[in-house]
Amino acid sequence: MSAAHSASISFKPMTIITLFQTEFNRVIYGPQSIPPWHHLYHKKCWRVGWYRRKLILYDKTVILIIVYRFYCLETKKTYSLLPFFVSRYERHINTVIEDVLQEYFNNGASIERLAEEPAPSPWTIRRWISKFGSGLDGLRQEVEEFLIRNLALYLPAAGKTTPQTFDSLLKKAQLLPITNKNIHLYGCLSYLFYVAAVQSPQL
Repeated sequence: MSAAHSASISFKPMTIITLFQTEFNRVIYGPQSIPPWHHLYHKKCWRVGWYRRKLILYDKTVILIIVYRFYCLETKKTYSLLPFFVSRYERHINTVIEDVLQEYFNNGASIERLAEEPAPSPWTIRRWISKFGSGLDGLRQEVEEFLIRNLALYLPAAGKTTPQTFDSLLKKAQLLPITNKNIHLYGCLSYLFYVAAVQSPQL
C-alpha cells in the first residue's frame, strides 16, 4: 500500500460487537469475519491486521484479546470487531460493568463502596453510570423489538405493568433465543448489547 493511499485511510476504533463464544484462557481470539447482520457484511472488506487488547476479569486477572481489523474499500475506513462480551473503550469484561450498574441502580450502593483497587476507580464507575445508564431506555426498546420479532410467545404488554428497573431489563436476557449455557460467564448485559447491535447495526 502506497504512502498516499495509506494517508487516506481513517481509523474507526471498536466497531459493533459480534457473537463469539469461548472458554476464558489467557489469550482469546476475537471474531475473524464480519457477521451477516453487520452493515459491512455486503461491502468489500479486507482483513488488514490485528492488535492485542487487555481485558480485566472479576478476579483482577488480565487476559489478552486478539482483535482483528478490517478495511472497507467503500468507506475507506478501518474497523475492529470485538467479542460480544467487551464494550467499546472499556478495559473490563461486561460482567463487571453489569454488577456495578446493578448494585448502583437496584441496591443504591454508593460509588465509593463499589470502587476497588486498582480498578475500577470511582471515576470509571461514574463514567459507566453516565455512559450506560443514559442508554438504558434505548437498549430496552431494542431488546423488546428483538423479542417481539424472534419469540412468538413473548407478550410485550405484560412487561409494561411492572416497574422498568435495571434488574427487569437484565432478566429479559433469559428470554433471548440466542442465550446459551454460558450466560453465567458472559453476563446478561452482554447478550442485551448483542441483540441491540443486531437490531441497529450501526457504528
